[in-house]
Amino acid sequence: MSAVCLPYPQRRDEIRRFVDKHHYTRRSPAVWTVAYGLSNSADKLQAVAMYGPPPYPTIARAFVRCPEHAPRLIWQTRMVGAGISSADLDDLMTFARNDLLLRGFWWVLTLTDPTSSVVDNALLKLLQPGYTGDVYRRNDWLYLGTAGERKLQGFVIDGTMVHIRQNRITLTLSNIRQHYPEAKSVRAIYGSVKQRWVDVLGSSRERAERILLMKYHVQEYQMLRQPRLLSMWLKLRRGEA
Repeated sequence: MSAVCLPYPQRRDEIRRFVDKHHYTRRSPAVWTVAYGLSNSADKLQAVAMYGPPPYPTIARAFVRCPEHAPRLIWQTRMVGAGISSADLDDLMTFARNDLLLRGFWWVLTLTDPTSSVVDNALLKLLQPGYTGDVYRRNDWLYLGTAGERKLQGFVIDGTMVHIRQNRITLTLSNIRQHYPEAKSVRAIYGSVKQRWVDVLGSSRERAERILLMKYHVQEYQMLRQPRLLSMWLKLRRGEA
């Protein structure tokens, strides 16, 4: 397994196909600056990490103390893997970190869910297989607390979990009956608030200086444990989850 910087636009379609297939949202970001990947011996992608501008300009302005430093912040838009180990993923994140530093970035910011829903058999569709903060903590990212509010994550439709994003369709409270007109039971499921993480790039001295240039303060991170499928399924059936 080797980490590489994926050339753009030469491998753009390959990157998008991989992300669309393996990321839980089934969608690729519309804009990114650079992408890194893990390729196997046959040069097939098995992991992708994508970085680009924050989705809203206000994010960078809220992050830095000095407005002129805003271009030094880059956003991790996607990280997804299939058939790789934790060590492989760590290698990819280290490779990306070193390259982004060479490109002149000081911070990498991203959001995660506090837990990852785990499905052990075919009773329930996978709701949230994304990486949690545990992965970022293991790679020395800093936890900056929670961001935003609880978001609509999916629906339980006649006992079946359905994610809000279905290919090009995003399910909402206002359109769910339009897409599932025959459903007898529809219940909205809300996720937890997102967790904010930052990777501060540079030497030890540079990292210490750049932490002081952030508006956000480093906070203590508490690892959460998600119960596995059976207990979650029973809660859903009883209407408790």
